Amino acid sequence: MMPESYRGQLRQRVRRRAFTLLAALVAIPLLASGAAANDVEVRRAADAAERTTWDSVFSAAQAERGQSAYKDACARCHRESMAGADEAPALTGSAFMSAWNGQTLGDLHERIRTSMPTDTPGVYGRQQVADVIAYMLQFNGYPAGAAELSKESDALKEVRFVAGKP
Repeated sequence: MMPESYRGQLRQRVRRRAFTLLAALVAIPLLASGAAANDVEVRRAADAAERTTWDSVFSAAQAERGQSAYKDACARCHRESMAGADEAPALTGSAFMSAWNGQTLGDLHERIRTSMPTDTPGVYGRQQVADVIAYMLQFNGYPAGAAELSKESDALKEVRFVAGKP
């Protein structure tokens, strides 16, 4: 038989271990939910930091250059009104807005640069395409700012096309 003092120590050890186990069982889900909450906060902060077409991502001067380039290169198919014609889609209105909503300006830039004009694709330079996109944004009611829209793919991928005004 065990001495009483040893049994008391054993009970105390068992209680401490049970308490530690219980604390761990309670703390782990709380820590996990806290980590998930932090993850959500990080995603929200990243989303808030993301630039959109509503963040004045082009300049008025750039849009003016783009208007000139658009008239010279794009209007023959897409019309000056950007309403499109025949097989050339509209570059304004709800169909255009919903087709590009959520995509990046990098996607739009690449599409124009590599597939337009349809009879001789790839003839427009990066700057010319960026200028035309600036004009398209202005035409569709997006605000101009102080800085020009970049012609670089990485920078354009950081700007999301958002149809509805936030």
